[in-house]
Amino acid sequence: MPKVAVPVNTFDKLLKQKYELKDLEQICFDYGMEVEIESEEDSVTKKITQKYVFETAANRPDLLCGEGIANALNVYLGLCEQPVYKYAEVQQKQKIVVKKNTDQVRPFVVAAILRDITFTQESYDSFIDLQTKLHFNHCRRRRLVAIGTHNLDTIEGPFVYDALKPEEIKFAPLNIENEMTGQEIMDHYEADKNYKEYVHIIKDSPVYPLITEQKRGIVLSLPPLINGNYSKMSKDTKNILIECTATDHTRAIQALNVIIASFSQYCSSPYVVEPVDIEYEANPERNETTPNLGVKSFDVSVVKVQKLGTFQTDADNIVKLLYKMQYTAEKVDEKTVRAHVPAFRTDILQECDIAEDVCIAHGYNKIEKVLPSTFTVGSQQLINKLSDLIRDEVAASGFQEGLNFALNNEADLTTKLCKENDPNMVKILNPRTADYTCGRTTLIPGCLKWLAYNKVNKLPIKIFELSDVILKDEKNQVGARNERRITALQYNLSSQLEIIQGLLDQIMIKLKIKNDPINGYSLQPVNSSTFFPERSASILYKGQEIGILGILHPNVLEQYGLENPVSLFEINLEPLFKDFAEND
Repeated sequence: MPKVAVPVNTFDKLLKQKYELKDLEQICFDYGMEVEIESEEDSVTKKITQKYVFETAANRPDLLCGEGIANALNVYLGLCEQPVYKYAEVQQKQKIVVKKNTDQVRPFVVAAILRDITFTQESYDSFIDLQTKLHFNHCRRRRLVAIGTHNLDTIEGPFVYDALKPEEIKFAPLNIENEMTGQEIMDHYEADKNYKEYVHIIKDSPVYPLITEQKRGIVLSLPPLINGNYSKMSKDTKNILIECTATDHTRAIQALNVIIASFSQYCSSPYVVEPVDIEYEANPERNETTPNLGVKSFDVSVVKVQKLGTFQTDADNIVKLLYKMQYTAEKVDEKTVRAHVPAFRTDILQECDIAEDVCIAHGYNKIEKVLPSTFTVGSQQLINKLSDLIRDEVAASGFQEGLNFALNNEADLTTKLCKENDPNMVKILNPRTADYTCGRTTLIPGCLKWLAYNKVNKLPIKIFELSDVILKDEKNQVGARNERRITALQYNLSSQLEIIQGLLDQIMIKLKIKNDPINGYSLQPVNSSTFFPERSASILYKGQEIGILGILHPNVLEQYGLENPVSLFEINLEPLFKDFAEND
């Protein structure tokens, strides 16, 4: 869940009434958040600042800053009236002209203007932090939406949103005095730890999106990567242009509304926003004026709220409860309430979401516990029951169980196992670290790393892991699937393959699977580059290959710094599941 840190003094000013920590904890808990106090020391001044750290729901981007949290709690506690968001009346609106080339990379843009805003250092820091949190969560690391904010006093509209070839782009990025070309910008930020994860979003595109002044051609931003230095903001900025470029138009509107809802209160005319016209040059039917502060309306059944909330209420009470959750609502009749959802409440999708808010406003602690009308009994899934039984049997045979990471790097699954490639590998897009770039397709590398860390222990070393691997599967809806496997290995002065084979036989005996090539399990010689020549075999179950057994090749041992032989087997347990279920 997202965490929002707000200095205690700042939040106490935002909230219309001061509360003791224990009272604030209860209020937040009732609303659906958690809060605690943390102390932070300034590295330069050594001054200690106390901060409230709020843990909010991931589906509530409007609570990703202190202003949003305070606004919600002020209305929830009845400390103030709901703010009414309005459009500023202007003679001529600012305009962004969208060129056709943007369809190749990021086809949508929305924008708004906050006029005559006054920041303190704390509120300015919160303004920047909200954008960061929105980028991380709601905007999916800028892949769906990228937010840019600009000092409107340094630039002049109308503006143009276009997509140009890298060699046609030249401007000074944020906090950099020298101009760079598009390719130079990519190279520069690819080496920057804070921005490199965003470079790949557009790097391979033939054109890069760009927002510029129409008259002078001054670059405002190259989304989703960086703003231009010319329109750089500061705490003293008075007029702000907020633009959101996107591949998802709905999320762009939502992100823009969240920023406006939280920070338009600092304008000289609170909660007033200046709209911007968006003109699509090639698709006039898509022209619009943003932001869209219109409400969504739902007709809510009183009976359904009573059923979902398991408490008695009426239409008039639901109207009052919804007001506490920042809705406006009116009674249609005794059985129906019409609820109007504010533009920044992006989490409300259907009637049951509104019923949930009614329950929060009513108070979950006030709802009496009711036994369910249907009697049900939970039970362990059979595949997990099978796994636990096998774990017990292997442990009783003198093997120690471990649990390794589900992620590996590509070398672990190929080079270190003396393989050229692994077609079942699921790779991670833009991995954070070189150690974890793909899902494991076998348990063997994890066990060998574990063994390498413990090879100084007394011999023999017997270890096993029973867990899932991740395999590509085009038939699966998500393109991959889990598969339950077990790997057991022995590390000793001699290979002693018979001990590993004996453990395999013991597992099959306990599962009542006979050594039978047709109706049971069997071994068949196989040549594998991972194993010593003529010292490995496929494990077959009813003629289907479910695993492998053998002595590891010396080249594999060398990759992990192991001096003694390793014998192991790995089997897929899932083909055994059906027979186990029938015999259970």
